[in-house]
Amino acid sequence: MQPRRDIDDYCYKGNRKLKEAVLPPNCKIIGREAFANSQIRKLVTFPKTLEEIRDGAFSENRCLKEVIFPASVESVGAYCYKNCTALKTVKFEAGSKCRRIPESCFHSCTQLSSVVFPKNLKSIRSRAFYRCKELKEITLPDTLTKIGAEAFYFCPIETLELPEGLQKLDHKAFFGCKKLRKVYIPESVTYLGEEAFHGCNWLEYLEIHHDPEYIGTRIVNKNCTIRCKKGSKMDAYCEVQGLQREYI
Repeated sequence: MQPRRDIDDYCYKGNRKLKEAVLPPNCKIIGREAFANSQIRKLVTFPKTLEEIRDGAFSENRCLKEVIFPASVESVGAYCYKNCTALKTVKFEAGSKCRRIPESCFHSCTQLSSVVFPKNLKSIRSRAFYRCKELKEITLPDTLTKIGAEAFYFCPIETLELPEGLQKLDHKAFFGCKKLRKVYIPESVTYLGEEAFHGCNWLEYLEIHHDPEYIGTRIVNKNCTIRCKKGSKMDAYCEVQGLQREYI
């Protein structure tokens, strides 16, 4: 008989007595909601063989404080750590094979303050960091091409440097990030979704030197000034939307 290598779907779901998760050597897969709504208190040490953590695997663990993903992890499932309200630190180790942060992965992790992203990350999906109320600083990798809808909704991010090569900012991607003051949109961005920076009450300037193929309505509050080229599509957009602008 082959030794057990994986953790099955729902295996320990709702086990309120479970304070520590010890994974078997050579484990490759942690199943869907395997440890959801448990009471894990200690750092879960993932084996270097781990490849996949499925949807909701550790969701609703309200005592878990830290997550360190080994480089071997290729896939992290949707809402994997949703409502882990004590979680403070997330780190993807050097050489990470993970290319996306999935939908609602860290949704409502209200204590999350430190994230080390995979160096070759391609996309951050919708609501990935929704209402992470302590997430003040992020360093986005140069490989990132898409930020999904409401990905950083109501996060207190203070400074934001969007990577050159970013192509899509979906609707409400940074909605309600009230501490942002200035943002530059790289010329690679072709899609700027509705209300992408709306509700960013302290945002003074949104600087954009090119004309994206798609520009949604109400991308900023009306007290924000758009810095753009005179006679450009962005200039006309500001006229229609009733937004202030400065010409570069």
